[in-house]
Amino acid sequence: MSGNDSASSSWHAPGSNVVPSQGGGDEMDTGFVKVCRSHLLFDIDNVNATPVLTVGEESAVAIDIMEDDLDDESASEGARGLVRNKQGLVMRTCGIAGCQYKTGGTSMNRHKAAKHGIDVVWISCDQDGCDYKAKGRGRIKRHKQQVHDIDVRWHHCDQEGCNYKAKEAGDLKKHKQFVHDIDVRWHHCDQDGCEYKAKIAGHLKVHKRDVHDIDVRWHRCDQDGCKYKAKQAGNLKRHKLVHDIGVRWHHCDQDGCNFKTKKASHLKRHKHNVHEIDVRWHPCDQDGCDYKAKQAGHLKRHKRNVHSL
Repeated sequence: MSGNDSASSSWHAPGSNVVPSQGGGDEMDTGFVKVCRSHLLFDIDNVNATPVLTVGEESAVAIDIMEDDLDDESASEGARGLVRNKQGLVMRTCGIAGCQYKTGGTSMNRHKAAKHGIDVVWISCDQDGCDYKAKGRGRIKRHKQQVHDIDVRWHHCDQEGCNYKAKEAGDLKKHKQFVHDIDVRWHHCDQDGCEYKAKIAGHLKVHKRDVHDIDVRWHRCDQDGCKYKAKQAGNLKRHKLVHDIGVRWHHCDQDGCNFKTKKASHLKRHKHNVHEIDVRWHPCDQDGCDYKAKQAGHLKRHKRNVHSL
């Protein structure tokens, strides 16, 4: 601490038992000083520090903070950026417009760096050709585990014949639930006569919505005279392609061809069939037959009709 070191070092909570230590500092026989210093100290304008500790019904605050210095609880920022919380402890507010973060500890700089990009110290990945950077060493470590397989602790599936392994224990647990039905908590449909069950609560919710019309939020087409409605917003979006709303046209780029379609897959099929671009031929394997088709289904029909296969 700086600025008011002498005042802060002599501070103690009312009713606490303080004894001088051999090192010149204060010690409480209850160990409260250690708790206070490790969890409840924070800088104020980088000039002094205010220890805060609740003992019984009283809140002990260093003498350099007066009630007049505190801001109203609803204020996002004041002269000193200080408020008292519901437990009576003095907290420091972020001060960034719209941010409700406050702390009684020393994490304000980390918060501002992580959430608001203020005074960020970027840490870069040291692997060749990797441009990843992060605000914390923990994220760099996780990145190197996930992307570069560095310092990975593999979690192997212990079921016979299964070679699955995962970098996180949670992923292994999910694998064993979904693949091997181990430690599964089944979610059963409660509708009469329905035997559906799911391993994920969200899947049961979707089932009840789609099959039993329970808790459905209908998405209705807003075009005049159209009565279409869908249970999912994505289905409504696809439907509105019928009305040419939100359409991204895919045009054929071959000279003299005016073909256009609403789906990229349709354009690909058009270019296969009409312009023979990126065609994967399916040749007939019967002796002496030169037939070939652009689609596997056509070859199958050919072999059935011509070769009775």
